[in-house]
Amino acid sequence: MQKLLKRTSQVQKQAARRQRIAKSKNDSDTRKLQHNQLKVHNQARREVFVSARQAQREDWFLGPLAPRRDVGDKAETYGTVPLRLVESPEKMDGKWKKWGIREGDRVCVVGKKEREKGKIGVVREVSERSET
Repeated sequence: MQKLLKRTSQVQKQAARRQRIAKSKNDSDTRKLQHNQLKVHNQARREVFVSARQAQREDWFLGPLAPRRDVGDKAETYGTVPLRLVESPEKMDGKWKKWGIREGDRVCVVGKKEREKGKIGVVREVSERSET
């Protein structure tokens, strides 16, 4: 009887371990997919902004000889950014960590490449969806 109980316990532990490993692999795949989506999103944003800066530079150098970008195929979208690039992609569930920052708190921006680095302000809104 003791051997039967031991074997049953062992089988249950093995099944639990297999489920844990499968869940870990699934979470890893989800994170990898989300990371790739974020990378593609940021690359598309970068391309739009780089091309806009390049066009602005070209317009400044050429002056009145600059090409008219506000006519033709792009007449209705001239000077706009696609909506899919404005909205940040969804963050993965379960990754959100409670920071301890709430609305009304005074905070200091500490990002490396931020224009607002070192500025102190009051938090107006905390979004769990986009982790901002």
